[in-house]
Amino acid sequence: MRKLLSLHSEQLLESAKTSFETNRTMYSARFQAFQRDLHERQLPITPPIFDESLVDRPLPVNRTGAYQSLLVLGIGGSTLGFRAIIHALRGPLYNAFRKGEIGVFVVDNVDPAVTGTLLAELDLKETLIVYITKSGSTPEPAANFLVFLEAHRAAGGGSQDLLLICDRAKNGINEIARKLGVQIFFIPDDLSGRFSVLSNVGIVPSRLTAIDASGLMEGARCMHAQAATSPPEENPCFLLGSLLHANFHQARNIHFVFSYSNLLSEFNLWLVQLWSESLGKKYDLQGKVVHAGVTPVCGIGATDQHSILQLLKEGPRDKVVGFVKVTEFDDPVPIPKLFPELVEYSYFGGHSLAEQLNVEQISTEISLSRSGVPCYTLAVDKLDAVALGCLFYFWELVTIYYARLEGINPFDQPGVEEGKKMTYALMGREDFSNVREAQEELLNDYRARERVVCVEYGGAE
Repeated sequence: MRKLLSLHSEQLLESAKTSFETNRTMYSARFQAFQRDLHERQLPITPPIFDESLVDRPLPVNRTGAYQSLLVLGIGGSTLGFRAIIHALRGPLYNAFRKGEIGVFVVDNVDPAVTGTLLAELDLKETLIVYITKSGSTPEPAANFLVFLEAHRAAGGGSQDLLLICDRAKNGINEIARKLGVQIFFIPDDLSGRFSVLSNVGIVPSRLTAIDASGLMEGARCMHAQAATSPPEENPCFLLGSLLHANFHQARNIHFVFSYSNLLSEFNLWLVQLWSESLGKKYDLQGKVVHAGVTPVCGIGATDQHSILQLLKEGPRDKVVGFVKVTEFDDPVPIPKLFPELVEYSYFGGHSLAEQLNVEQISTEISLSRSGVPCYTLAVDKLDAVALGCLFYFWELVTIYYARLEGINPFDQPGVEEGKKMTYALMGREDFSNVREAQEELLNDYRARERVVCVEYGGAE
């Protein structure tokens, strides 16, 4: 029997024991209600992981195995999950050493430096394009889609080499799909983008790159069963969510997650969005101004021991530090015994890089704990699709449960909309023309109040 995911939370309890015990009745009541929703599959994240059609349905694309490249267009929750999957399960150097397998490129910004390079270097006729947009109108992926669609057509690509993933609403992207004859996979209406990795959003591109999508779902279902049935004292979702809440309400407002493997660097970015957009809210469910939220920051161990650790250990006491570690690696990479006459090098012999990484993790954790920094550790036995699916779903559950403790809605993002609407108006979108003048005045007023200093360069003398 695998120990798929393990939570070590004793240090969190010690740092906020009084607060936790004082609020234990509230925590238990909120979690019991949360478990009832899990049993009844009421959370929007739950139905997709039990939908077998997501991994069984034939992929409606032409010559899937013959493409040179997969190009995924999206932003935020539309791409961060898949980026985390491909990075964790294929490795950060995948594109450099893929040995004939399909290359994977994700465009999630309107940065001409990236888009321009891909336009110049990719053979778009041999590229399968997947455009992911829940609303169908998010400006960044929409602009990139237009750019790549035109270039794809010019290279001789056809509609059979395009695939769209969006919601079912009547919107521009569904109209485009009908005009082009492009196949669509749908996103559930009530599923926010940042919670959508274990839906078509993450599963379809994973299947196109031969990722074990069934394993991802199996891991999520395992986590669901554990969270829905285990008593609080044995339930990692209850323990981590409640203990984080108890600690954060002691003037600690930074949640630093230290992942001890480069395989998890993109997962970190997914987690930052999940935590930020779900829990950073001005209003609670009763409309009261609360300005809820904890700032998530992520790092990679052991690399960032040499950058941010000094601040974590000796800086302000405003942080909780979580460690995520992989217990076993496929190739631990043994370290040879060389230079036996040099004390700085001879001791490595007989050990491995994997062993050193985990020794550095526990050493850092103990050092921080001894300095009074609240810590916890999540350990996965090995980083395969099952463990990754479990880890995705675990963090989604913890986030939703934590939101209930705060009395806020984890599924909306009203703070994002103002900037998006201003972009529509300033870029000349017709249905925002009635507010364009006001937005331009706001922009001009803002710029008029700016104080700008410059460094000038006249060229080489």
